[in-house]
Amino acid sequence: MMKRLLRNNTFVRLTAFFLAFIFWAYVTGDYRETETQNITRRYPNVPLEWVNLQSELELTKIPEEIEVILEGRSSVLDNITLQTLNVFVDLRNLGAGQHRLTPVADLPGGVRVVSFNPEQVVVVLEEIQSPQMLVEVDLLGSPAPHYQIGEVNINPQKAFVRGARSRLEKVARVRAIVNVDGADSSLTQYVGVQAVDFSGQVVEGVSVHPSQVEITVPVALPQKTVPVRLQVSGELQEGLTVQQVILNPAEVTLEGPQGVLDEISEVLTEPVDITEAESSLSTAVALQVPQGCEALHVGPIHVEIKIAAE
Repeated sequence: MMKRLLRNNTFVRLTAFFLAFIFWAYVTGDYRETETQNITRRYPNVPLEWVNLQSELELTKIPEEIEVILEGRSSVLDNITLQTLNVFVDLRNLGAGQHRLTPVADLPGGVRVVSFNPEQVVVVLEEIQSPQMLVEVDLLGSPAPHYQIGEVNINPQKAFVRGARSRLEKVARVRAIVNVDGADSSLTQYVGVQAVDFSGQVVEGVSVHPSQVEITVPVALPQKTVPVRLQVSGELQEGLTVQQVILNPAEVTLEGPQGVLDEISEVLTEPVDITEAESSLSTAVALQVPQGCEALHVGPIHVEIKIAAE
């Protein structure tokens, strides 16, 4: 009987089809059961965000990451990644100080949080302060040979430093940097301003307003002001004498290398011939500017020589 059935191709085919159907139904049913069955999944190193921070406060301490364990259908959890999982703490209505908060996760339907690790996080809020500080200028490099730096002008001279008190306590000075290396003329620049600590490092989390200031750095050769001395040539006629000499200007400012200026104590005029003078005379005369320097803002020297009888 069995041999007869096995020789029947139709029977064999029907039996094979029936067995294949049973296997397919078993596998499909198991897959569907897995799809609808809730599972748990661990998400380590989830970025922790925050919301509703008041404008006059700064968040100075909060964990960067947190571990989350979720429960839900596998098909749903497969679509949740570290990039799409939004976990945050709500800072609404919180004042300055330390707070212990329970995180919140923004999840799709059918998914719940099993646990956070840690279950609560500690955050610190500080009031934002804005004291004023003087802006100081650091000069980099050296000007061209023989040139000197004058008094630096800063506009504005003060800036507001804004940040949490704990950060402001690290600020030693407000600094602007100007490069004067090789300069042979005055510089005017808009320069960025930074809040730095005692070691010169920028203090993070602190802003400076305004962020730029206008700085003028005078760069010029050394200067020296010396008296002008009149040179005369010839002699007055007998019975006459020079009562007074008036020079305008009576002093002149020289500019040049410091070594040259150190050797100069006065500047002479070109000689004025008084041989033919019979009375007081007025004239204009040039200066004999020493070699190696320059007279600033001066033209001919106006000379008035008062002559009278002895």
